[in-house]
Amino acid sequence: MDPYRLEDKADAKRLLRELGKQPQTPRHVSTAEGVKAPTGAGTAELVADDNRIELDPAEIAAANAELGRRYDELSDLLAQAKELASPLRDGGSPVADHLRKAFGIRGSADAGVQGVLQGYLDELNALRDAIRQAAAGHQAADEQAQDSLTAIRADTDPGLGL
Repeated sequence: MDPYRLEDKADAKRLLRELGKQPQTPRHVSTAEGVKAPTGAGTAELVADDNRIELDPAEIAAANAELGRRYDELSDLLAQAKELASPLRDGGSPVADHLRKAFGIRGSADAGVQGVLQGYLDELNALRDAIRQAAAGHQAADEQAQDSLTAIRADTDPGLGL
């Protein structure tokens, strides 16, 4: 028997023990214990104080920057997923042909990991575009309101010389 041939999980564990390594969960994979319970953040209704809603441009920029970091993270995972597109070496067992076909889509750009990650990236990009457009719209509205107030003040008090 080939000492590096793995037929099941027990063989993989045996090989790791022989190599002096412990099985580890990849760092980018969360374990059930590491997943936090839902906090409800982001589901609260907008509440206006004094008939107005204030948006903090710094908070919008920070949210966009955080989404940018997440986008970069997913882009890195997509680059790693492209390695999955290479065919697996298969053995001579009767199920090898069936397994090759079944696992052949694991890295495909359409149905596999690459397709899923690309879908996430597209959604994240659309969200970031919406945030940028909303921020630009609010900035334009603020500037227009400021211009209107300046014009009203100049009309009511010509001595201001604004």
